[in-house]
Amino acid sequence: MKMKNKTISLLLTTVLAALTTSCSKDQFDKDLYNELTDYQFMVDNADPEHDWCLTKNDTITISAESAIRSVQVLTSNPYASNLAEIAAESVVFGGSVALTYTVPLTMQTIYVEGFDASGNDLGYVAVDYGTKTLALSTAVLTKPGNIRTTSYQTFTYLYESTFPVPDDFDYNDMVLRISKCHPELGNMFVLDLKVTLQACGADELYAAALQLVGIKYDDIESVEIVGKEPMDADYPMERLFINDKVWTRGRHGEAVINLFECAQWVMGKTTDEFGDIEVIHYNTSRTESEGKTAIAASVTATYRITFKESDVAHGLTFDRIDPFILRTGNNGGVWEVHTYAHKFDSTLKDVNSSAYDNHVSWALVVPKSDFRYPLEGMSICNYNEETDETFGPYMGFSKWMQDHTTNLDWYQTLNYSQLVY
Repeated sequence: MKMKNKTISLLLTTVLAALTTSCSKDQFDKDLYNELTDYQFMVDNADPEHDWCLTKNDTITISAESAIRSVQVLTSNPYASNLAEIAAESVVFGGSVALTYTVPLTMQTIYVEGFDASGNDLGYVAVDYGTKTLALSTAVLTKPGNIRTTSYQTFTYLYESTFPVPDDFDYNDMVLRISKCHPELGNMFVLDLKVTLQACGADELYAAALQLVGIKYDDIESVEIVGKEPMDADYPMERLFINDKVWTRGRHGEAVINLFECAQWVMGKTTDEFGDIEVIHYNTSRTESEGKTAIAASVTATYRITFKESDVAHGLTFDRIDPFILRTGNNGGVWEVHTYAHKFDSTLKDVNSSAYDNHVSWALVVPKSDFRYPLEGMSICNYNEETDETFGPYMGFSKWMQDHTTNLDWYQTLNYSQLVY
């Protein structure tokens, strides 16, 4: 079974040092780097066309009669399931509205729910994913009883912090859960992003920020933290990665939300005998070990974004949410670890390079609010082509890696619960 190899990791670090030293960039051997990365990667024969995407986006324009004040796009029947998530919502006031939403690739049906002026549910209609227009009236809505519990769509973001060096691929160096909603449905200029730091399994200190892809700093009126308390409140050290503002302008004018300067401080707020922040793995092991592992409460902050145009707020779908890690690299530089679609973005620091263009991602975006991530040191799935052996908590992951058009719901099947947190 192919597992993490410390010698290969060390060799990769040596190879990468050439690129991060300005006087020796010509020494970087991309072919050697890719060969070593492929060897270290957990799945043999990975699909070279893999995009690591588990979701799709579409827009539906809903026109409604006057009795319908607001509408929601839901991921399942809200009268038959407690798992229905709100993928998009808006006031409509008997007019029309275009709602853009993100759903899992496997989803073939969406559900549109209507509400009256008092917020009472009027019923739903099921339509095929990809439907572009919908005329909504009380006559077409079905109301088979009382609506069940719904929640706002939440995605889980999982990271390896070591980019561009591959490591153990347990994807628990940073685990975030993010949801979004309009806090006042009548005000479509304002959107809340609720960000929860669930776990930190890295062997180094790192910061995190969140890039709003395709949304400029100048598109936003303000960003404030609901309750005013940042996740890294009372941070005791000099800031190295992000400033102490709630939001900032990226290198290319992007809107960027500063999440925290140090994940370990957010989770534990502890220092060692020298006054340095302790590098402890939080919520990646089921047992605690002094100075090494700890179990801690997750930490949440809600960022209230006021946009200058309501259309921009409507357009903030999950594919535009790109949280990223900032960490110290070779020779004192800084690396940014992004979601796969933005792997080479250098949002706050001029660091990332397309020299690391390969099929490997140091981040996973899973459209599941309660996705159980691997324990420390346990790869999400290992596959050895020579022996045809597969092992890990999510066996379907290896098949998805070998063919990105299959096993699109691998994250729904947990094969070994003892291997996840």
